[in-house]
Amino acid sequence: MYTFFVVLHIISAGVVVGLITNAIIATILRKKVKGTAGELASIRMAAIVSPIMANIGSIGLAVTGVVLTLMSYSFFPFSTLPWLAMMQTDFVVIMAIAGAVLMPNGKKILATVNAELSSPNAANGASDSLRAMVTKQFTWVMVLTVLVLIAITLGESKSLMWVGVQ
Repeated sequence: MYTFFVVLHIISAGVVVGLITNAIIATILRKKVKGTAGELASIRMAAIVSPIMANIGSIGLAVTGVVLTLMSYSFFPFSTLPWLAMMQTDFVVIMAIAGAVLMPNGKKILATVNAELSSPNAANGASDSLRAMVTKQFTWVMVLTVLVLIAITLGESKSLMWVGVQ
């Protein structure tokens, strides 16, 4: 049973890594169609797909992480398993930023892009204010990318950090 949850945990982490990769590639491609209706379509697609992938990945990580912790470890064990405690703290920070910043901004971006798509100026691409919102969102995604890389590093390097190989 433990192996099953480890596999689900890794798949969920893969979804999150895929989401980050998708955000980077989509941003590069969106910049190539700046000033066209394709720019708005690109922003809208990202605003629809990103929350779906984020929910799948984060819920998968949370559920499997809790199950794995209950099966073999404990929550926030700073004195016995610092790598796990730091990884759990990192995940809490990631979820806080996602819930407090990314989700509300994403909803605003989707509402704005839908309004701009139905406006007569849609052929001219996104407005400067929408571009600013998307740029701000991408900046926060890059902050979360660093935090995700820290979590992955902590999870994969546990045998190198304060504990023996299990």
